[in-house]
Amino acid sequence: MSALFRSRLRPTPLKGLMTALCAGAFLALGAGAAQAAQQEPGKGTTVQPGVATWSSAVPVSWVYVELLERLGYDVQTPTSLSNPVAYLALREGDIDYFPNGWFPLHNPQLPENFEESATVFDPLCPNCGVQGYLIDKASAEEYGIESIGDILENEEARQAFNHGGDDRIELYGCPPGWGCHEGINEMLSKFEMADEIHHVQAGYAANFAEALSQIQNDKSALYYTWAPSAWIQKLKPGEEVVWINAPGIVSSEDERASGVPGAVTDPIEMGFVAADIQVAANKSFLKNNPAARKLFSQVEIPLDWISKIDAKKSDEDLTDQEIRPLAEQWIEENSEKVSTWLERARVAATQAAEK
Repeated sequence: MSALFRSRLRPTPLKGLMTALCAGAFLALGAGAAQAAQQEPGKGTTVQPGVATWSSAVPVSWVYVELLERLGYDVQTPTSLSNPVAYLALREGDIDYFPNGWFPLHNPQLPENFEESATVFDPLCPNCGVQGYLIDKASAEEYGIESIGDILENEEARQAFNHGGDDRIELYGCPPGWGCHEGINEMLSKFEMADEIHHVQAGYAANFAEALSQIQNDKSALYYTWAPSAWIQKLKPGEEVVWINAPGIVSSEDERASGVPGAVTDPIEMGFVAADIQVAANKSFLKNNPAARKLFSQVEIPLDWISKIDAKKSDEDLTDQEIRPLAEQWIEENSEKVSTWLERARVAATQAAEK
């Protein structure tokens, strides 16, 4: 081989420099991709949430959408589902998670073998689901009412609460598919009240509007409601209305709640145990998404914020989409806590990938 030919094969300093630069660039790109994957472990994964049909479920739902998107997930618009349908969809994998579980209230609505296909996480809002029965304060004082039984035992009161003309008092309750619908009917059946109380089972907004109209027209009204909700803001316990005692569907001291604002007695038997608000998620989704699993196990959302946003939604007639910026605002206002949740979720994803 000639010296001239050998010299042409020998890399020049410039070529060596270019080779080194290219190698460095590839290494940097690889490191950058790895870092991006760590920051967004959900990138490339589409997530389908469910959301409950009541209004206070919406702000909770948007918080989870926002947090998952910050982990890189492509989160679809939540699908509004009644409770039994949501839990069936979770079992079948038609939705990936449902952040509006109220347990133990929703236990009777779980489909067969639900626990084999889905996981219910620790409460995002423990003991936040308060529910029970209220009447107008004027009737409570006029007839000395402290319980549903007091209405039934007082003929004058019975007539005041009878708006249907069939000698039964009206209880403005819940539509089919809601946990409270089954709870109310269970109470009426267990304590043999069905012949004396008419459970009005229309849509909840319509039921509440009817009770509100009765009370605003100085008539007696018995209705069911819950917190967190905007309904508590429209008829405030202790002012226009009062919580009254009801026989419960579970024999437990947990039904007797203490320190309930606007209750006629303290403690008071609400008729329902206080519910924990919990996320339920499909197990296959969780297995493939350790970041989401870790996130679901950490998030806590305060009752006061949920109630405040729900009232704002009602007062300003906001759409579900208009609630989303309020969820973003809450996340920003709690950035330190949220950053910890997200970082732990990223670490969980990294550790799972290394196994």
